[in-house]
This record gives sequence, structure tokens and C-alpha cells, in this order.
Amino acid sequence: MTEFKTFPNEESLCEYFSSLGGWTDPEKVVPLKGASAHEVAVGPVHAGVIEPGHFRFQCMGENVYNLQIFLGYQHRGVEDEIVRADGMIARQIALAETCAGDTSAAAAAAFSEIMERAFPARFPEPAPKELALRSLLIELERVANHVGDLGALAGDVAFLQTQAFCGRIRGEYLNMTAHLAGNRFGRGAIVPGGLRVTLSEEKAQELKNWIKRIKPELDRALKLMFDNHTVCDRFDGTGTVSKETARAIGLVGVSRRASEDFNGDVMARALVRRIEIEEAHAKIAALLAGEHPCRGEARHEEKSGEFFAVTSTVPAWRGPLVHAAAFTRDGKMIKYKIIDPSSHNWHGLAWALRGEQISNFPICNKSFNLSYCGVDR
Repeated sequence: MTEFKTFPNEESLCEYFSSLGGWTDPEKVVPLKGASAHEVAVGPVHAGVIEPGHFRFQCMGENVYNLQIFLGYQHRGVEDEIVRADGMIARQIALAETCAGDTSAAAAAAFSEIMERAFPARFPEPAPKELALRSLLIELERVANHVGDLGALAGDVAFLQTQAFCGRIRGEYLNMTAHLAGNRFGRGAIVPGGLRVTLSEEKAQELKNWIKRIKPELDRALKLMFDNHTVCDRFDGTGTVSKETARAIGLVGVSRRASEDFNGDVMARALVRRIEIEEAHAKIAALLAGEHPCRGEARHEEKSGEFFAVTSTVPAWRGPLVHAAAFTRDGKMIKYKIIDPSSHNWHGLAWALRGEQISNFPICNKSFNLSYCGVDR
């Protein structure tokens, strides 16, 4: 979905971009009082390649009464670099789709939609088949990430069978993306006005045959985990965020759906991922059968103001991914804004830990699987 707005002056433009939201630092730490109260600090330096993020658990014994999350920023300046690269489309897309690498296809689609709506003469709306291939790449991205998350959740409770299977199967989805798009994350395929790749009849048939083989393997791997009583015991009732809380703090995507449709615990967030895997495969089958996705309606206004802005919202795998760009009347880009779904959901993780034992943090954290770099723009 894209939205087209005009603004009479720079002040109104700045107010609009500020209203798009994003992560803000938590309130000042207020320590617990009492002889048994203590705090546990995790990060900001983590193992592996995790970006800086500090978790401060305020505990009584093993029970967490409050979790405060401080995201460390490397100030990458991705948004400013996109503006500086105005006119260099390949450079701008490369920046947008690597802001959070696990959401590359959705980000490229968001940037492309903005340019298509802002400059329809230069970037005409893609043909239906091209829109279908865009959607297909986004759905493959969704499945690959959900499979990886479910495997990681299995690993966090030492259920190694599903962890191992999902690790391999996620790789197969990435490899199929590479076969279709030339890159395992779909980078470089989606561009304003269309795509750099095409889906031939031969490749479409290969994709159908591959799904027919790999989907039953994935179903068996997930059934192993969801049918296991010890796994369910760890997931059920752990890290619950109620429907009312989810609405109040503005959760989106998987996290919001888990609280709306289920009871908002780790099991709910795992089930939503499993459901979205099924929905993604159904959509892929429909796209391969010739159904064409509809573009979201855009609200167009005359470019009568000094500035105009276009906002694009793409259904990425974590939730709605929002990109917005502001231009002068003559088409010069002056502002770019990216709102990753994680920006809305970090506070949900803090709520999920309230009343939990600190040993449940890994599975709560993985059940959200929020992006550090997605909010360090």
C-alpha cells in the first residue's frame, strides 16, 4: 500500500515524518528496592555477530519484575545515504535492501513502490507478472525466516531434531531464491518499474516440483516439535502478552497476531509462524497458477505544495514494513524514512518477561526475533 501526500512547507513535512514513529529509549532506570532485589545485565557486547543491545533485568530471585532494553546504535546513516545517492537508483536500492538483510525483498519492493508512485512517467507500474514475481520473492523470504526462527526456538529448548531439519530446509529456501533471483536474499532483483529477472515457464515448473518435495519435509520437521510434550511445556504460557497490552503498546505483525488470535505466549508466536508458512505456500501456489496480486490503493494529491511525500507499506515477514520519502516539487529527494516492524515490538519483549523466570528469556527473545539493525538506520 502506498500513500501520496503534499506539504505546504518544511515544518509540516518534518511533523509528518516525526509522526511515523520508531523506537525511543526506555524511561530512566528505577531500581527495585529490597534485600533480595538484584539486576542482571546482558550485553551490549554479545557472542557472534549480534549488534549492540543492552538488556537489564530487574529481579527478585529468579523472577523478572522488569526488563529494560537499550538498543545500541552504530549510527549507520542508511537513510541519509539514500538521500545523498539521489538519482543513483542502484545505489539507493542496495542501501534500502541491506538496512536489515533478512528483509531485503520487502525493502526493495517498498523503495520501488515509492519511486513508481512519485515518478510514474519514469518508472511505470510493473506488469502483473512482474508484480507476481515480486510477491513470490517476498513470500519465499517470509518462509525462509519463519523456518529459521522455528528451528532456533527448537534449539533454545534443546530439541535438536527440528533445529537441524529447519537449518537445512531454510538453506533450501534461500537457495531457491538464489535460483530465481540470482541472490540468496533476493537482492538486486526488484527495481522501480519492474524486475531485473524473469520467471520462465521452466523455472516456474522447477519451483512447483521443488515445493512438492520440500514442503512435506518441512511439515514433518515442525510436527516433530509441536507434537513433543516437553517442547510444548516450555512454550505454553511462557512470555505472554495479552490482547489488551498488545493493542495498548502498538504491537504489529507476528507479535500482534499471536496476541489477537491466540493467548500471546511463546507457543502462540510459534503457531503464527507455522500458520504464515502455510499461507505463504498457498499464495505462492496461487501466483504460480496465474493469479496476479493487487497493488494497494494510493491516495494521490496534486503536487501543489512545496514538498510532497510518498509512503509505502509492504507486508514483510515480521509485520508491516514502512518506507517513506519526501521530495521537492522538482523531484529532488530530501528525506527518507524506514520503520521496521521491530520498532514497534521491542517493548512487547519487555512486557513478555514480566513475571517470568530469567531462564525463559532466550525463548521469549527468539519468539519475537526482533531486528537490531532494522532500527539502527
